[in-house]
Amino acid sequence: MKIRVGVVGAGTYGESLIQAFYGAHMMEEIDFAAVADLNPAALEKMNKLYGLKGYADYKEMFDKESLDAVAVVTPDYLHREITIEAARRKIHILVQKPLATDVREGREMIAAAEENKVMLYVDFHKRFDPGHIQLKQAVQSGKLGEIQYGYICMEDKILVPSVWFKKWARHSSPAWFLGIHFYDLLYWILGKAPVSVYATGIKKKLAAMNIDTYDSLQAKFDYENGASITVDTSWILPNSFCSIVNQQIRLVGSEGIQEVDSQDRGVVAAYESEAANMVINPYGKIIDTRPLVGDIPCGYTIESMVYFLRLIRMVKAGKVKLKDLEGHYPTGKEALVSTQMCAAVHESAGTGKIITIK
Repeated sequence: MKIRVGVVGAGTYGESLIQAFYGAHMMEEIDFAAVADLNPAALEKMNKLYGLKGYADYKEMFDKESLDAVAVVTPDYLHREITIEAARRKIHILVQKPLATDVREGREMIAAAEENKVMLYVDFHKRFDPGHIQLKQAVQSGKLGEIQYGYICMEDKILVPSVWFKKWARHSSPAWFLGIHFYDLLYWILGKAPVSVYATGIKKKLAAMNIDTYDSLQAKFDYENGASITVDTSWILPNSFCSIVNQQIRLVGSEGIQEVDSQDRGVVAAYESEAANMVINPYGKIIDTRPLVGDIPCGYTIESMVYFLRLIRMVKAGKVKLKDLEGHYPTGKEALVSTQMCAAVHESAGTGKIITIK
């Protein structure tokens, strides 16, 4: 059974999600109805590439397209209004991470989805990385014993805040944009949230470029059993770095250790047409050519998007009830934990105090 789907947001990451949804459309899994964006040039591009109907006003798209589901791919701080409006209209919702950059707004979004009995799915694609899936299995099975400490880093090239998202980077930070991935991953892998955090941050390089946001944030999360995990995030790596993002996770327990290098998958390339060598992660996203339908994106970043579509198709077909899917996807309630963690990181960095995470 097909579902009618729309997207709000056709920017840098919105275009990637649109490509994923269009692949599902070409495989006749969904009816990709339309896209909404304030930028006429973006709408024109999506129409030219995919034949999608465009709307400048997402509410008009909701009025006219009879959608079963919508993906919200706007800047992080603009998720609330669209999500609540979609929920009010009984439209199932995928929200790009983070759920929200404000805990109160996150709770309002969850309440709206629950009241209207629609799915609120948050796109945390780190949960779909095979390396992270295996790490979770190792931790949950007890192979590492009791986790005692760990280390995570996630870092972007300065291209990201200074060029790609320059218009709204001041409303975000390396923790909201990057760290949130691993805050959620920690909660998902360990099955519990930290009880407190102490964080520090630096505002220098980007501030000198008139972009009022943190260059980097360093957070030490403590858990009830005494475990401590440090998460370093930044988005000021030089543009000469070999990939857009650098990322690793390392956990040490009483019975074992495990590391996942999420950036270096062992694929290195150098081409005459490029200025520098590149480290490529083909498992995250790659284009595959399928018979009859042509080029289709695949990989774990795509899987996290299309998994949402599969769940909604099952619900619409009556094969499963929404409440029975709890715990089988990144729910709004689960995503609120990482939002609370990230909010506490910023509070600690701003006050210099250890912050309790409720």
